[in-house]
Amino acid sequence: MAPDALPESLPKGFEFHHLGYACADLAKDQAQFERLGYAVEGQAFEDPVQGIAGVFLTGAGPRVELLQNLPGSTTLKPWLEQGTRIYHFAYLVPDMAAALAWARTQRAVTTVQPVPAVAFGGRHIAFVMLRTGFMLEFIEK
Repeated sequence: MAPDALPESLPKGFEFHHLGYACADLAKDQAQFERLGYAVEGQAFEDPVQGIAGVFLTGAGPRVELLQNLPGSTTLKPWLEQGTRIYHFAYLVPDMAAALAWARTQRAVTTVQPVPAVAFGGRHIAFVMLRTGFMLEFIEK
């Protein structure tokens, strides 16, 4: 492989989980998704560590995680200000350390080190930013 070439695909064992969708008004966006045939999956949640509230929806397309800032939080501010609503893909990964090592081979930067997540029952998640500005979320299997 040439020095600047990057591996072309995700490692084995990565399993797509959801699209992350930034909301200024979660209820308004949820209603729009419901008109598109989506329904709530599980319980809504709040995660003070991440500064977000959210809910998962399933329907005619991929699972979607709608997220809104908690009062006083700016977690989603950069995406909302840019008008970027779908801002991450999330993958279940069998080995968090290996997933983060793979991300480094993609020249991604870890923006959130592994932390327990309310939405996943305390399983760890981490976020990496690709060179394109798109994020990946890794969720412990």
